[in-house]
Amino acid sequence: MSNNILIAAIVCCVLCVLLSIAAVSLYQCAYSLIDPYNRLALCLDNYYQMANWAFLLYDLLHLFVIAIFALVLAQSFNWEAWMGGGAAIISTLADIASISVNMFIVMAGQRALALGKAPGFATPEAGYEVISQTLDFANASFGLVGILFLGTAAIKATGISKVVGWVLLAGLPLGFLQFAEVGLRMPWTLFVDAWMTPLAEITQQIVIGIAFWTILRQRQQPNHPERGTRAVRNPPLKGSVAG
Repeated sequence: MSNNILIAAIVCCVLCVLLSIAAVSLYQCAYSLIDPYNRLALCLDNYYQMANWAFLLYDLLHLFVIAIFALVLAQSFNWEAWMGGGAAIISTLADIASISVNMFIVMAGQRALALGKAPGFATPEAGYEVISQTLDFANASFGLVGILFLGTAAIKATGISKVVGWVLLAGLPLGFLQFAEVGLRMPWTLFVDAWMTPLAEITQQIVIGIAFWTILRQRQQPNHPERGTRAVRNPPLKGSVAG
């Protein structure tokens, strides 16, 4: 893997952290003005819409980060890294699809109803809500598998990759909470979605970015002779006079 790809992955990690912070801040701005359960009012709020865009961009960049991290681990731990990376990618794709359905179909219909316009379909949340919940279920289930196998592969590595593995495995309880909250709208699910999940994602992106940076620095360090050994000098040419 070239250094340019690692640099691109580090940049994506930084952008993911910034997008997560922005999304959390925008959600809190929206919730401070509007009831979190008033979806008709939220669909008209600019803060709420920008927060959804931030999470959508986060998922797109997160796909690249997970793919590169899985490829780095696959160099030594093939099947676990491939299994975890593939599951994590499917989970992220399901999350992208779920956010897209909510933003471009459900929220569009709700916005039309709130403005007194024709929504385009009689019940904006009827079938699309089921589709969204199915995608959320796929996101949570494949996310659990991805965390488990990627974390297992990472803790078998050395250095900072082992730390990444333990951080990923520490997110398993949160993965079970995300699995249990599919289809529910309760105060604890709002706390999980608005605070716990983004903070866990920020932590994971930071440690993965540090792992990429460590690998890049190790490649750029020159090979010095080990301590206690002397470098071998080239023998003098024939006919040369020793000074």
